[in-house]
Formats: sequence, C-alpha cells, structure tokens
Amino acid sequence: MIITSLARSRTSSMISASLVCILAAGLAVATTSTAIATSSAAPAATAVTSRTDTRALTSSCAWPIITNAQKVNVAYPDTDATYWTTPYRVEPGTRFIVKGTFPNARFMSFNTYDSTGGAFTTNNVPGAIFDYQISPNPGSTNPYQHTARRSRKLRGDVISSTSKSGFKVRVQSDVPGSQPNTIPSAPAGTAAGSIGFLLMRVYLPKGANFNAIKLPSISIITASGTRTITPCSPKKQKSPKSALSGLDPDMQAAIRNIAARLEEEGNPATGPISTPRASSAPSIKFARATAATTNSVFPNSASAYVSALFTPNPNRVVLVRAKAPRTPALKPPGTQPLPWPTKKYQLRYFSLCNNIYRKPWPVVINKTKGGGTDLGCRADNATKLDSLGRYTYVVAPQSKKNQVTRWANTTFVPTSIKSKTDQEVLIFRNMLSNSAFKKSAANAPQNDQPAGAAAAMGEYYPRAVSCPTTYYLANGPSACFKKY
Repeated sequence: MIITSLARSRTSSMISASLVCILAAGLAVATTSTAIATSSAAPAATAVTSRTDTRALTSSCAWPIITNAQKVNVAYPDTDATYWTTPYRVEPGTRFIVKGTFPNARFMSFNTYDSTGGAFTTNNVPGAIFDYQISPNPGSTNPYQHTARRSRKLRGDVISSTSKSGFKVRVQSDVPGSQPNTIPSAPAGTAAGSIGFLLMRVYLPKGANFNAIKLPSISIITASGTRTITPCSPKKQKSPKSALSGLDPDMQAAIRNIAARLEEEGNPATGPISTPRASSAPSIKFARATAATTNSVFPNSASAYVSALFTPNPNRVVLVRAKAPRTPALKPPGTQPLPWPTKKYQLRYFSLCNNIYRKPWPVVINKTKGGGTDLGCRADNATKLDSLGRYTYVVAPQSKKNQVTRWANTTFVPTSIKSKTDQEVLIFRNMLSNSAFKKSAANAPQNDQPAGAAAAMGEYYPRAVSCPTTYYLANGPSACFKKY
C-alpha cells in the first residue's frame, strides 16, 4: 500500500480513522519530523538498552492485522497484494523466530519497522528480507532461488521442521552482519520496552487466493524459555482499527501515536506528487515523488513508483503506453515462484492502479452490473502487450469498458463510478528491479519532475495522453498519441 500526505487544506478526519491506514506498505506520508531511525554504524551489541519488562512481548496470536484493498481500502493499495502485521515489544536478548513455508506466489517479503513505522538498518543489516534472500531449512528448497542451497543450522534455534519448502527467519536486536536469515528488531539505541512491527507481504498468489497462504508461526525465545504463537484464525485477523482492542496497551498507543503524527504533521502537499498546477490543457505526466514524500511510514523497500494526476472527463479517455519491463508474467499464469535474479526478467512485478485523490486515498473499486466488482489495478499478468512489447492502458468510465477495448492489445482501467468531482491519480509500480535493469522507476530521480523520470526510464517511461473518446474510437490509440 501507499500512504500519502494528509493535507491540512482538506477536512481533518478522526484519528481513529487513520488507524486503518497506518499499517500499510509502499509510498509514505510526508511529515515534518524524522520518521526513520537509521543506525548502520552502531555496534549490534548496543541495539537495545537494558531493562526488565514483564508486559506482553507480542500479540496473543501471530499476524492479527491484515491489510488489503478488499478489507481496508485506504492509502492507495495494490489490489493484488495483502499484508499481515504482528506488533512486538523490543527487549534485550529476546528473539523472534518466524517459521513457515514458501508461498505459491509471485513475491513474499518480511520487514521490520520501529515504533514510528520507520524503516531502519542496524549493524549494516536492513530490516527487510526478500523471498530469494531466505536460505531454506536443511533438506528444503527455496523456489525463489536458482538451486537448492544448503542452509546453516541456526544456532540456538530449538524449532525443527520436516517441510520440503520450509524456512526460518530470525528477528532480534543483535544482528551480526554475517548471520543468514536474520533481520534487526530495532535500531541501535532503542529503549527496552519499545514497540516494533513485523510485516509480511505477499503479491499474486496462485488463483488470487490469499486465503490459501499458510502464514508462519512465530516463536518468542527469552532467557526463561520458548513460546510459540500460531497464526490468528481468519476470524481474528482484522483491519488495523478493528484489531486495536485485542492488542497490548503499549502496542495500541504506538499505533495511535503514528495516526496522531500523521494528522498533526501532514505536509500541505496532498498526495504522492506535488499539488497539480491549474492548466487548460489535459496534460498528464508521470514523475517520481520526492524522498520526503515517499519514505516516512512503513515503506516498501522493494518498490518504486511514478505517478500522475488527472481529472476524469466522461468524454475523454486517458491512454498510458510504454515498453513493458520483462517480468514473470511472461510465464503464465505468472503467480508461481521463480528463481531470482535472472537475466530473463527485468522486474519481479509491475502494475498500474487508478486511485481517488482524497482521504482516505482509496483505489478505485467499482460495483458492476450483475453484482460483480472491477478493481482499479492491473497487474502485469493482466496487462495485454502488442507485437512491440508495449502496454496500452485505457483509463475510462466503467460504462464504456466494452467500447474502449475494441482495439487490440488494450487494457481497460476504470475511473470511479461514485467519485464525481475528485481528481484521480495513476500509480505505476515497479518492484524488485534486476540490478542490470537501469530503466525502472527506481532509477528515476526523486524530484517530482516528469522530465527526469522520462530521461531515466527511456522507452519504459509511461507516456500518457488525454484523447476525446470519439476520436479514440474512430482512429485508435496510436492516432491519439500522434495528435495529442
């Protein structure tokens, strides 16, 4: 998910409403205070200051907070992703062991965040680990790796596994840089008793069935012994706001403090790019937002974005076209785990999403005739390509879907049925670039300037044009790009 700036110029919502969106992932809210605590030089041994604490170390079951567009449509979510979150308390010598199996999905990752929702690095170890970086258990294989690699036995780990695709990931305050499958629980110097967050992301599971994802268990290892919490039942997995009542008071307070900070310190800029300048011409250009706008709360370190604002017009279509980066979508159905990195693919994933440009910053979700639903995102495996390897998205009213897709190799993206006066924002996501691919959104300068993004991304830069619907229907998308 993406969390955008909460504009002072708009009516402020209740803090409780913001609780829904703070445990998201992706672009973040710009604030006037520093939200990310980074300490790559401090020794790992000083990561947490000593203190005795008998309060809850984590939630009563693992992954009590679930965030996706269907349950919580806030903060510009990608409709092909789901996030599960476990809050925890940081204590000296305490370790969390995440034990599970690799999912049948395009992408998975684990991230840790501090009490403000900030990303951090401790002893040169980032609080993030991606699927292909995880060594499997002895005797198991990681489908995201090229070969079955031997996994070192985790010293002091009392948990056994017989799974053929099993893994264990450690979350702890002391993180020697050479230790595999280990991410820090807190920045150096964090006071004992502070709250942190562990977040698991999954994109594009088999059959789009997130309910089939087998969530990991979490073992809490302390000087007094080991306790394992199993995943919460589906009935106990709730949105951030609904999950509050079941959490430790300090964990509730940490979430509320983040919500309050967002309300009180929201930058006047109202979204992932700067406030649009008034223009009589329907010019639509993609740019990468500044770091201050995108790097504050629960950022997704695997992703980069370019975005463009536009005002929907029932008599025009918005066309978005560029060369498509090569992704595992080229191997249908595009939801299976594949080895990474590889020269064959330039990105792990891309998508285009259309969103409503006002609080709570929802993605477009339309109810269609017959009781169906059309989600406002199109992942790469739902994107048609032409003979030149280009995508052409057609952003138009839901009622005109059949008309505007008359041209071959076009992919329909809906504007909102309910929203009549709001601007909308297109967000093009690029996730996990191959290091050899130098034209992804991650290579675009974070300066909110379309020219810089276009120069950096070259033929992969999404070019957009607003075209009269009548002209488009009569002449096709290429004619629109030539004329407008």
